[in-house]
Amino acid sequence: MRIKLKICGVVNIEDAIEIDRIGVDFIGMVTDPASPRYVPETVVDEVRKIVHTPIVSVKVHGTPSDFAKSKASYVQIHRVLSDEELEELASFDTRRFILYVPASLDYLHYLKKVQRYFKMVLFDAPIKGVRSDPKVLRLLLDHHREAGVAGGITLENVHLYLELEPMWIDVSSGVEIRPGKKDLDKVRRLKEVVHQWRSSH
Repeated sequence: MRIKLKICGVVNIEDAIEIDRIGVDFIGMVTDPASPRYVPETVVDEVRKIVHTPIVSVKVHGTPSDFAKSKASYVQIHRVLSDEELEELASFDTRRFILYVPASLDYLHYLKKVQRYFKMVLFDAPIKGVRSDPKVLRLLLDHHREAGVAGGITLENVHLYLELEPMWIDVSSGVEIRPGKKDLDKVRRLKEVVHQWRSSH
């Protein structure tokens, strides 16, 4: 299985260009003003025109119609949506959306609602700054194989998450010098680890 790699929380064009050259599968840019990694949607659009790697606009606040306006390749909605919001969002091109589901068995009922409309799901830690439990992720992936995993993934522990064989690995703070500024050497090393995993499995 070819596990993909997403580097999230990129804040400047220079890093985006270098990460594109490194050869990851997705570049995530957070377009929510509350985040320390915030970039305006205009920067996302500018980066999208420069790099070949698909850009994911990561949003928390807004309405489904706001989310659909993004010109990014994909839109990741990083909060739990209401039933009404899920239905409204499903009226747009569902292939563009990545739905966040907290990495907790308490959210299995929410996952089932999401699955009615969307294929791309990201299991991420329910509490910011806490590492996702691989055992819980394994159980959630049994319910939805077309999901990525995130939450405290680093070069040191990435094999624990690769062993789960998700659709993609999503890393942000694990390859940072400071919030938003990526350590490009770590990105290269992480990409190599994922590539080696792909080659040996």
